[in-house]
Amino acid sequence: MNELILFNVYLFYGLVFFTIGCVISFRNLKFSKLAIASALPALALFGFTHAFHEWSELYLKLVGGELSQQWWIQVKLLRIAKLLISFLALVWFAWQMLDILTAPHRRWVSYLVPTLLVLYLSATLMHLLIFPVEQSLLLSVQLTRWIFGLAGGSLAGVAMIYYARELAASHHQGAQWFGYCGVALLCYAIAAGLLSSNWGIWVPIVRMLSAFGLLLGLLQALKLFDLEYQQQIEEQQRRVMRGEKLRAIGELASGIAHEIKTPLSYATLGCDLLERQLDPNEAQKKQLQRIRHGLNRASHISQEVLHFARNSTTEAQPVELGQVIHSALDLMQHRLKPFRVQLDLDPELIVMGDEIKLEEVIINLVSNAIDASSDTLRLTISARVCANGIEVRVSDCGSGMEPSQLTQAMSPFFTTKPQGQGTGLGLPICQQIIQQHQGELTLSNGDTGLVAQFTLPRSAS
Repeated sequence: MNELILFNVYLFYGLVFFTIGCVISFRNLKFSKLAIASALPALALFGFTHAFHEWSELYLKLVGGELSQQWWIQVKLLRIAKLLISFLALVWFAWQMLDILTAPHRRWVSYLVPTLLVLYLSATLMHLLIFPVEQSLLLSVQLTRWIFGLAGGSLAGVAMIYYARELAASHHQGAQWFGYCGVALLCYAIAAGLLSSNWGIWVPIVRMLSAFGLLLGLLQALKLFDLEYQQQIEEQQRRVMRGEKLRAIGELASGIAHEIKTPLSYATLGCDLLERQLDPNEAQKKQLQRIRHGLNRASHISQEVLHFARNSTTEAQPVELGQVIHSALDLMQHRLKPFRVQLDLDPELIVMGDEIKLEEVIINLVSNAIDASSDTLRLTISARVCANGIEVRVSDCGSGMEPSQLTQAMSPFFTTKPQGQGTGLGLPICQQIIQQHQGELTLSNGDTGLVAQFTLPRSAS
């Protein structure tokens, strides 16, 4: 009876891990903005390799009595190899999870992975030198479970729990399921690393239940990717419909703006000639200045319309975001002289994109923040790794925006600045550039004023 139960337990045990590998592999994670998408293939590899290990263990238990003594060493070596390969995939998953976390000291914790490898190799070599081969192989199996199963699995489980907390902090829907996956993975690491199969049939049952809990949590967590993919499709459809509607308007506006530039140039030249011919009368000079100001204003608006309607493509190259921010601030140094700029930039933030266009986004956002912070001369610029990629925030010390204004802020030609001081195309151009970089630009009211925030995917390099 126990053999029948054991057979079904190991059969279902391996099937659970095989299903874990399948549910991850059959998901389209390529275009996901969730940082964990880059680490999940390692968890799928762990599922496939561990399923093979458990099913082969079932086979060895069924035919173990028929194996001669001369095959005992080969069987033990095979068991160590299977177990080691599957747990190394789990350790690889833990290492990648540590890389995407924003928790403090995560880089120091990531050194645990090579430390585990060195510890395992040293302990295995020591056992081979001290103990007989049979006893050394038995100890190697236990070492594999202790070092990679217990330590590596626990590290992966804790990393998933911290990742769930980071997602929850950004108010991400369904973040708790990643936390449940981490708890289940932590339970499995303890069951696989500390509990021995020789203690009774209840040990593989506990491991199977822990793995099944991981599968259930993972099925719910992966629904986030389906929801995200559906949202991306709907957003793409909205962009296509909006793009088709705006294309005709953009072509018309671009043509008008291009045609307007020529008579504006003639009018400006006429002002120059007229100013030379007239007597130095203050009233006449004031009128000419008003005319010149209006012409320059019209020329600037037409140039902005052309820039917005052009919508050129972006050539993606590795860009160090910190350098882009410093370069933009250097270009605006003349306007930033009376301001106190507080910078909070993580080192080595690499994104794929166009450096010139990203610099234009920073300049536009900082320029808006300067205009809004006329009373309190202080700006805050931060760039850090977040759960969805790299997050850049530009905060001013102004009065913020009304909710109705926030909903219209990205619309072309909408501006809250006094008449004659803004074209209403700065934010739409920024949004256009960020969308070309597969990112998202949002505005919100913060503690001190308006917060302009955009996220960009991290570079795979």
